[in-house]
Amino acid sequence: MHKIYLALALHFHQPIGNFKNIFERAEQLCYQPFLQTLFKYPDIKLTLHFSGCLLDYLEEAQPQTLDLIKTMVGRSQVELLGGAYYEPILTAIPEKDVAGQIRLMSRYLRERFNCEPRGMWIPERVWESRLAGLIFESGIRYCILDDTHFLKSGIKKEDTYGYYWTGKSNKKIAVFPCDKHLRYSIPFKAPEETIDYFKHLAQDKEGLLFTYGDDGEKFGEWPGTHQWVFQEKWLEKFFVLLRQNSEWIKLIHFSDYLNQEQAVGSAEINAGSYDEMMQWSGGSWSNFLLKYPESNQMHKKMHYVSAKIEQAEKRSKRKDLTKITEAKRELYRGQCNCAYWHGVFGGLYLFHLRSAVYEHLICAEKICDDILHQSKQGKPWLKIAKSDFDKDQQKGLIMENRDFFLYLDPAQAASLKELDHKGICFNLIDTLSRKKEAYHQKILNAQAAKAEDGVLTIHDDFRTADPLLKEKLVYDKFPRYCLRTYFVREDLTDKEFINSSYQELGDFASGAYGPKKKGSSIMFERQSKIGRLAVKLAKKIQIKSEKEIEICYNISKKGPGKLEGLLGVEFNVTMPWLNAERYSYVCAGEDLGGLNTTGTAKALSSFGISDSKSEFGLSYNFSQAADGAWFFPVQTISQSERAYELNYQCSCIFFRFQPSFGKGKDWNLRISWSIGPSTN
Repeated sequence: MHKIYLALALHFHQPIGNFKNIFERAEQLCYQPFLQTLFKYPDIKLTLHFSGCLLDYLEEAQPQTLDLIKTMVGRSQVELLGGAYYEPILTAIPEKDVAGQIRLMSRYLRERFNCEPRGMWIPERVWESRLAGLIFESGIRYCILDDTHFLKSGIKKEDTYGYYWTGKSNKKIAVFPCDKHLRYSIPFKAPEETIDYFKHLAQDKEGLLFTYGDDGEKFGEWPGTHQWVFQEKWLEKFFVLLRQNSEWIKLIHFSDYLNQEQAVGSAEINAGSYDEMMQWSGGSWSNFLLKYPESNQMHKKMHYVSAKIEQAEKRSKRKDLTKITEAKRELYRGQCNCAYWHGVFGGLYLFHLRSAVYEHLICAEKICDDILHQSKQGKPWLKIAKSDFDKDQQKGLIMENRDFFLYLDPAQAASLKELDHKGICFNLIDTLSRKKEAYHQKILNAQAAKAEDGVLTIHDDFRTADPLLKEKLVYDKFPRYCLRTYFVREDLTDKEFINSSYQELGDFASGAYGPKKKGSSIMFERQSKIGRLAVKLAKKIQIKSEKEIEICYNISKKGPGKLEGLLGVEFNVTMPWLNAERYSYVCAGEDLGGLNTTGTAKALSSFGISDSKSEFGLSYNFSQAADGAWFFPVQTISQSERAYELNYQCSCIFFRFQPSFGKGKDWNLRISWSIGPSTN
């Protein structure tokens, strides 16, 4: 039997904002038993990577786990991979932040484990060739990608048992191809099958390097794996088999292999990721930003904050250095990838992950505000600026002050796409619309699957669906922003609106508006027709105080015809504790039920969401009474690694008004939107 090399790397990660009980569960089911088992086998060499999100948790909650890792590093059993500290998609963040995140991780590993990382983990293995130079300049000399990256770059499978140099001129790094077969067999198949796989391929060639690099959560945290890996002792059996075959299977760290063995060659590695990610994204990770405008909004906010930090750094003084460092750390936390995409993994559908991203980004922005506006000496300031915030070649408008950040998009019916309350670092429009996903039909047809030998992988469809989910498969006409303004039939029912089975009158909810700055406010106008009647709609937005935003409408019509239909104004809002029982709808002092309630209010001059703890509420007051309001929870159906889930995303509140023109041709409405602790 020819000798082979085996380099094993495991990546452990939990996203920013994940629930404490999930961290604790992963620690108990996976991290702790894995590391304790590994510790008992000092001759088993592994390479490990821990994301900064997880390291921060372990430092606070389980420092003894880090001490155990340090012991194994010290006895040369474990090699630690560096990387971008808070696990961003490297191709999706500014290059200066790539370098900053890598340096942050390398510094931490030096100080905590007394080791200098030579290699790094590539988050979600999302790769572009330009990364090689950035990685090299950050002091890293190798990384791990999938063998599919190499196969799609024209390299034959039989030539993937080693490493390749990639990059330009003298800024090249080594790239190791992870064997896809191993990713699907470890730890899901019997350990003997993996040994047999090595034997089969080692018959014809000496010195092959087999590389494995994948999620550590496969070893206990994924559904069904704790029993298989630990209670049924898959891991110990695997380690014992490696020992028994150590004469021809040589476990090796990546850096050691790099030192002693030559590269297979040099290669230009095409852009890509692992196969499942490519399927979920439609071929490129950046497609998530096209499919999900809410993800794109969050992504562009991240870039906006990164640029703001750069601006603040240029204007900072020596006394501000600590603030700049703190702002960068908050930005890096807000770059954690999980909330920006969706597949089997990826947490775009999970409010608590999106909310955490916004919290850190807004916190970073607040720090920058203190630096950029320190000359105001606490006096009020207001910024209104045109900006291609979405990077869609169309100008939107930013309005912000010390208390709020608003982003309004004229091309999207002058919708309010983001409303940040800086006092609590919270985006009130952190919502997600109901979208058709490829797996929705699959959900309803799914049957329970059973593994014949071993345990199912996360990619096997072992989930079953509640038949009641079928009733929730509704798809929205528009992204769920605020201030989208409709004209609708007078007899439109709440059910039709909730189920998006309606047609607007005219195109005021879908068309573009002309924007202009008007003093301390922003004015949007659109002229169109409702039937044969020419109508102009003007919408003005202004920050009135530290707790109030005012929206004013003016409708004018040309000609004597009657304006058919009602004016509808849509608000899609989230609360800091999402749909907790502490929140309820209120109208004229009456409690209308919690945020999971679907209901109707009639003939109202005010409406709101109250907080029983009096920490954060909303209220709407109208200069002219509304005919009524519909309110309902927006719920999406998505898949996760454990189940098909019905997730509350936001509360939709739809106010309807009957414009009355009398002898004149204009109708006006003022909505005072109060936000904060004293709005109940």
